[in-house]
Amino acid sequence: MALSRPLTPIEEKTATFESPLFLSADRIIDISVELRPDMPVYAQDLPVRFDDTMNMDRGDWVNLTTLHLNTHVGTHFDALHHVLNNGQMMGDYPLTRFIGPARVIDVGQDVYEIGPAHLKPHDIEGVKRLLVKTKASSFWQSHPTTFRQDFPAFTQAGAQYLADAGIELIGIDYLSVELYDVPELPAHKAFMNAGITILEGINLSHVKPGDYTLVALPLKLDALDGTPGRAVLLQ
Repeated sequence: MALSRPLTPIEEKTATFESPLFLSADRIIDISVELRPDMPVYAQDLPVRFDDTMNMDRGDWVNLTTLHLNTHVGTHFDALHHVLNNGQMMGDYPLTRFIGPARVIDVGQDVYEIGPAHLKPHDIEGVKRLLVKTKASSFWQSHPTTFRQDFPAFTQAGAQYLADAGIELIGIDYLSVELYDVPELPAHKAFMNAGITILEGINLSHVKPGDYTLVALPLKLDALDGTPGRAVLLQ
């Protein structure tokens, strides 16, 4: 990719094929879901709303939109305080947690309750950021406006298996790491008691299993229990 300006001396010393200066668009895979008013939200959550606050067609001097959404909509992160009520908010995570090597695994189209038996066949030794692809990735296309209660998610044993394996960030391709309507949220607690960052609501339908670089940055809402974010994989 050609730059429209000469490289600075520092860029000349540091630029390589792997650097952002030479990152072509075909190496970036967007795994975020679009925030929009008719998108699926978790049961009982308020829908996303966009208010047309100012509009130049009405004579206003700019176009301006006000967003109404909760902290756990679309592609988002759970802070520990979301479930543990321990005061640990989004700002307590180091940014290094959200950027770095990641592995994508596919547990298959027939799996609903993700337990150790579905995870053990995959090599996750030394993996710190793990993204799990399930049949739910297809829900973003097949049911773009309807919340599905039958999404795959982790059992407590599956979550504990990953915690024991040393995972630091777990990603799942629908709106929760927890099976729908499970009391006491045991999978969340297994992850969170181990200090694992939870990334929910990603779309892996167009991603093959393998190793990538994850860049998944939360909005700087440091004092909240979660936040939407933008997540991409670099290949």
